[in-house]
Amino acid sequence: MDWEVITKASGLMVFGVLFITLGISNWKSRREERVSIIEAAILKPTGEGPLPFNAWDRAMAYAQPVLMLIFGPAMTVAGGSILLSEVGVI
Repeated sequence: MDWEVITKASGLMVFGVLFITLGISNWKSRREERVSIIEAAILKPTGEGPLPFNAWDRAMAYAQPVLMLIFGPAMTVAGGSILLSEVGVI
């Protein structure tokens, strides 16, 4: 067994599950107007309000969770198949 490959495959699976979890969470809250932590830190000392969302922001609110829900399962399956082939099951 090559422990380096097992570690990388496990990491790929963990990040795949993380992508799935964040994709579901972001899909549920895609219609909410949120301010990022960095933007809030910049705006707090100035006392200004955040800029209104434009078409790009609204499009990315839909695209990001969709991409996470596409690549998350793909990463999980890829990591699992690499891990199983390394262990010798496949």
